[in-house]
Amino acid sequence: MPDIAQLKSILDGMCKRQFETDEFRDLLSLPWTMERGRYYVVQNALYTKNRRDCWGYVQAAAPLDVKALVWQHESDELINDPRCDMDHYSLTVKQGEVIGLEREDFDKAELPPMAQAAFLAWHHIAIKGPWLASFTSSQMLERRNNPDIVAEGGMSYRIGKKFENELGISLKRMVSLNVHSTADTEHSDMMDGVYDRHVQTQEDYDTVLRAARLCMAIDRAYRGGLAYAMQRIEG
Repeated sequence: MPDIAQLKSILDGMCKRQFETDEFRDLLSLPWTMERGRYYVVQNALYTKNRRDCWGYVQAAAPLDVKALVWQHESDELINDPRCDMDHYSLTVKQGEVIGLEREDFDKAELPPMAQAAFLAWHHIAIKGPWLASFTSSQMLERRNNPDIVAEGGMSYRIGKKFENELGISLKRMVSLNVHSTADTEHSDMMDGVYDRHVQTQEDYDTVLRAARLCMAIDRAYRGGLAYAMQRIEG
């Protein structure tokens, strides 16, 4: 039988190393201006929509026990999260009000080319791969945002601290980033048992690792694409 503890340790290591990559460093070291912050928040709303697509594809292909987990996960995301008493897309729009954004800014937003390519790549894994690959690709993004795994904080926490430290807007006021800095801990943990139950062969083990590596590569491309676009925003 595959060593599931070893598998999870490898996945955790991938998540930690993600923040040491050039693309993540480019984004997180970029000086934050209000216009750059607004751009990030709008793009993060589009990222939230992409996650809903991909988790939907996971649910469609997965076994019944995993379908139930995804349903529970997506009830927070799509219907109502008791942590904030709204769905997560609405939460992102509400967050935008703090920095001068309106609903129209989200409705008319367009993806920059590199982000569009990354979204299509995530869609491809979610639709075309075996269900375990589809699941892993989506779960890795929750895992990478889990502060219990990434000791210095996941992406939501780190972006929230940039708003706080560079623009003087407290993390508590950036409600979507604040909720996700804790919600993804629970979301990541609730999905973790899938590997214990469903990774039963060496082929399953290899499928998970291959999908995780692909997801992390796409994630780097996406963050690098955002950094590239935001560097060109003045003011």
